[in-house]
Amino acid sequence: MKRVATSESLAEIGHYRNILEQNGVRCLIKNEQLSGALGEVPFLECLPELWVLNDRDLDRAEGLLTELRRESTGGQDWRCQKCKEQNEAQFAVCWNCGEAGNED
Repeated sequence: MKRVATSESLAEIGHYRNILEQNGVRCLIKNEQLSGALGEVPFLECLPELWVLNDRDLDRAEGLLTELRRESTGGQDWRCQKCKEQNEAQFAVCWNCGEAGNED
């Protein structure tokens, strides 16, 4: 088993696990239940970790996560056609009125 990701966010680690498993990479989350131990257990030992079960999947898993992170930071800000509000690239719908963004 090899660790591929650590995060302060269990939701982020869960998302990564879902992406990897959809692509045929079996994995598990460690420290999933340790948030309640914060204060008694050192902070860094409580962070959720994502591990691939098969060492041979490590390179593929790292590549998938690198691509996912690249996609989530890419794109350009856009202006809503309906309310003219400026939206950041990560939003698929306008934060102000809920109108879907342009799918260029």
